[in-house]
Amino acid sequence: MPSFFAPRPMACLVPLLLAACTGLAAGPEVSAVTPVPASRDSAWVRAKRALAAEVFTLDVQDSVGGRITAMRYPSSSAKVGTPAACRVGVALALEGSAERAQLSTTTRWIAPEVSASTNADQCEQDRQETLDRILLVVAPPPE
Repeated sequence: MPSFFAPRPMACLVPLLLAACTGLAAGPEVSAVTPVPASRDSAWVRAKRALAAEVFTLDVQDSVGGRITAMRYPSSSAKVGTPAACRVGVALALEGSAERAQLSTTTRWIAPEVSASTNADQCEQDRQETLDRILLVVAPPPE
């Protein structure tokens, strides 16, 4: 699966993106693969529902290719230095058949530089808890 944060051929947007990202620091990329006991189409619907419930902004939605990339931005009232100020980036890739699917995830937290060094653990915990909630919707545990 290609990296969510890998450079893409958008040379004309690079200066704009760099200016927009000034003052931010990112945590490590974390990748995982989760089996889904449902069809690929059902897993797709569940993934979109889970991201909407977590208030993610969807950047890429490719249902044919099974790709979703999204970012959860902090609210305007989030205070710097709290987990609420951390952004969470997610890249999902779905593969599978009519009976079973597989969800590959790549996630990363992004926070203001001023708080990233002191609150990295809080941002990492927020990233992990957010991913856990998404996975509970996409691949719920057997009853």
